[in-house]
Amino acid sequence: MKTAEKTTPNLGQTLEWLRKELSEMQVQDQRLLLTLRHLHSVLEELRAESAHWDDARCDGGTAPTRARAGSEGQGRPPTCSRQLAQLLSGEDSRRSSLP
Repeated sequence: MKTAEKTTPNLGQTLEWLRKELSEMQVQDQRLLLTLRHLHSVLEELRAESAHWDDARCDGGTAPTRARAGSEGQGRPPTCSRQLAQLLSGEDSRRSSLP
C-alpha cells in the first residue's frame, strides 16, 4: 500500500497546480475578451463605413474617390447591400430559389 502512496501525487500539490492553471487561464480569457471587444469595435466601424458607401452608391450620389478593388475594377457594376439582399431573397429574380 505504501507504493501506491508514493506514485500518487500529493493532493495539496495537485490542487496548487490546478489553481495555477486556472489562474493562467483566467488571464488568457481576459486577453481574449479584450481582443474580441477590439475586433467587434473595428467591425462596427467597417460596417458603418460600408453602409455609407452602399448608400451613396445605391442612391446614385457621388461617393468620395477611393481605390478600386474586387469586382469594381473589373468593369462590373457595383452591387449595394440592399440589392444583394433582394437578389438573395428572390425578389426581382427569375429564379424562385437559390441553388
